[in-house]
Amino acid sequence: MIKYLYTLLVGALVLNSSAFADASAPNDDLEKELAYLAAERQVVVTASKMEEHVDKTVATTTVITQDDIQHIGARNLLDVLRLVPGIGITQTQIGVREIEVRGVKTLLSEKVQIMLNGHPLDHNLQNAGSAWVYDDLPVDTIKRVEVVRGPGSALYGANAFLAVINIITQNAKDLNGLHTSAGWGSFDTQQYRASWGKQFKNSAEAALHFNFTDTNGINSPIPADSLSVQGLNSAAPGKSQLTEGRYDLEWQLGYKDFKLDGRYINKKTGAFFGTATVLSDDRTQQEYSDYFLRLSRTWKIQDKFTVDTQLFHDFFSMDNIWQVAPTQFARFGLQDTRTGGEIQANYHLSDAQTVISGFSYAKEQQGNISDELGPDPEHLIPAVSTTEKRTRGRWGVYIEDVWDPLKNLRVTLGARYDRYSDFGGTFNPRMGFNWEFVKNYSLKFSYGTAYRAPAFGELGSANNVVLLGNPTLKPEEVKTFETGVIAHPVAGLTAQATYYHSTINQIISPVSGQTTTFRYDNNGSLVAEGVELEARYDFDGDLQGSYISANHVLQHSVQLNRQLADIPRHRTNLVANWAFDSTWSSLAHVLIKDSTLRNLDDTRQDVPGYALFDVGLLGKNMFGKKVDISFNVYNLFDKRYYDPAPTSLNFIGDYQMAGRAFFGHVSLKF
Repeated sequence: MIKYLYTLLVGALVLNSSAFADASAPNDDLEKELAYLAAERQVVVTASKMEEHVDKTVATTTVITQDDIQHIGARNLLDVLRLVPGIGITQTQIGVREIEVRGVKTLLSEKVQIMLNGHPLDHNLQNAGSAWVYDDLPVDTIKRVEVVRGPGSALYGANAFLAVINIITQNAKDLNGLHTSAGWGSFDTQQYRASWGKQFKNSAEAALHFNFTDTNGINSPIPADSLSVQGLNSAAPGKSQLTEGRYDLEWQLGYKDFKLDGRYINKKTGAFFGTATVLSDDRTQQEYSDYFLRLSRTWKIQDKFTVDTQLFHDFFSMDNIWQVAPTQFARFGLQDTRTGGEIQANYHLSDAQTVISGFSYAKEQQGNISDELGPDPEHLIPAVSTTEKRTRGRWGVYIEDVWDPLKNLRVTLGARYDRYSDFGGTFNPRMGFNWEFVKNYSLKFSYGTAYRAPAFGELGSANNVVLLGNPTLKPEEVKTFETGVIAHPVAGLTAQATYYHSTINQIISPVSGQTTTFRYDNNGSLVAEGVELEARYDFDGDLQGSYISANHVLQHSVQLNRQLADIPRHRTNLVANWAFDSTWSSLAHVLIKDSTLRNLDDTRQDVPGYALFDVGLLGKNMFGKKVDISFNVYNLFDKRYYDPAPTSLNFIGDYQMAGRAFFGHVSLKF
């Protein structure tokens, strides 16, 4: 099957190329648009907190533009991340998704820092991960996504451990009017969006985004015998109905050098399938509310000296009801807040050197903790008596020097020290260089460390009689070095090869005691290494607007002298885009994932690998550049494939994922 998909993709590309021989030359508007899109793809700000060319940064960086997102028919953030080399997405039994980076993943994805317009979104202080709320973030308002793989704590502090994902949304200048869009697809999926932006003559600007999404989810079958194991009627509908609904509002308001921005999200979801789920009852529901509010200003002291200041307030709450047995329900809820500020100085010593330094402070609090049990959601009583509130303060100071001692050499040095009131301090340096040793060929090397701060739920779980907290925990640590080559051997072709090696120590994980209780502890280490290969070729001439791209990762992650479970050794993405003309284009995408091992205590066979084939059709700038439409088919050949279920759920088999699915989308500009 995999060989067939490779052959089909290459054959389609050849046919497309011959068809282009008769196509008319692109017009001036198309050439301008393609030049703009190429420039968008070449600039990154997340890697060093300053604008720089992707080829010159010392970090391993991938930029996905709005045009890329439209072509692949992405429905949410995870559809975008699937195309990034070194990143994989898998389903969990509690309804959220795991983001695997470079052969390492955890249930809550707390080792990945997701940001929105540069603001960290790890508002969940109980478990630290952002995927709870942002895994299905809609993409219609996204301008670009910058993914920096490797440690980022030298700039961003906590949880920028394996990668930093910065989502940059459209501003008033990008919108310049009213934009609306709607999408419909399989599993009763519907998405709606309305955006408005305007720049005023008095140096004021405003942009507003509203998104609504609702879906009945994966809807994949569950074996009848697994239902009977949970005490259910074997005739019950064996479907994993992962219902999800969300709405959010984002705002960007500016006046001269001041800016007020933020985003509010409300999300409700069911559960997939697991020990805390019974499929026959739809009263299992997770509800999350999340927002941040940020006031910032840039102060121009001199032409070469600016100061960025910001004040922020973050809020996260959860209220989750789970059916843990046919006649037993559990409810858990809490509220987290983070309030603080940051000041950053940017000094351009010369055209060849910039120094960035900053100081940040935040106070984190958790309260309104509830933990209840009962026969149904209307009759719950406290399981553990606790009114405990948790508070901690943290501050950090950082400095970075980006210096070009030669026109073909960039050197970056930086470090950050963070101090927490509950577990102490941590120091994280970063260094690297990017050397264009031959024209159009660059050698990169970098070394850095990062930390993952213990979450409130790990430091003290007073309301959990099974999983105990540990106030003596230390942060997880990672040390990573990577080296690679970027090449432009011919016009239109960019190729990159990267080798990385990471050592993770002081891993925070539950450790079994002498009784049925577990206790969090800094327990063990692992080593992850691998090679990431990626290439993209943009056609010119009669084929302008078309491209092919490919990336492949070979990764090896070892703990206790054994390859990590549920992590593939190989993963490949192949993409071919065929532009019929300046309006219409089609795309084919193949994702190939290798098989994965089981845990040592799991007697099941390995999870088999698979290949998925997606196709799409996109029409842009129609009817006076006012209308865009797209239609995509995912898993075209209706491949049956699975994400691994944990050892404790071996009686149900693995999670069968969605079969063939469709999604259509239309966007209007006024």
